Formats: sequence, structure tokens, C-alpha cells
Amino acid sequence: LQRIDFFLKLVAASECSDEEKGLALQWVSELTDELMAKIRTHEYNRSMDVIN
Repeated sequence: LQRIDFFLKLVAASECSDEEKGLALQWVSELTDELMAKIRTHEYNRSMDVIN
């Protein structure tokens, strides 16, 4: 998450065009969605292990 935050700060401070910034934000959003899905799955599996 720190790397994602750092990347977003670099993009915001860069001289990229608005279109490039938009693409970068979209890419980070997709990566974050994938990461959150993995975290949710991991937490669910851990909770199932505790129940069993």
C-alpha cells in the first residue's frame, strides 16, 4: 500500500498530461481492486479455518 501511495504522489506531482494521469489512476485502481479481492479472500479463508 505504501508503494501505491508513493506512485500516486509521483503521478500527481509529475508533468504528465491529464490523460496520462487518468490512465495511471485507472491502472492503480485496477491493481487496488485486485489486491483488495485477495485480502478479502485471505481473511475469509482465515475465518473459516478458525471456525473449523
